[in-house]
Amino acid sequence: MIRRTLKNMERATRMIADKGYKWNEANEMAINCFDLSEYSGISVEFYIAKIKEAAR
Repeated sequence: MIRRTLKNMERATRMIADKGYKWNEANEMAINCFDLSEYSGISVEFYIAKIKEAAR
C-alpha cells in the first residue's frame, strides 16, 4: 500500500483489527502507519507487521 486511499485505510484497519484491537484503535494505528510510511518511505505493511497482538 503506497497511497492513503479509503480502500487502503480500510484494508490496513482490518489487518490491525484482526490482531485483536478494537476498530477505532486499529484505525488510529493505521493512520499512524501511513504517516510513518510517508515520512520514511518504508511500506505500510512493514509497520503493520511490527504491531503486536492485543492482550486478551
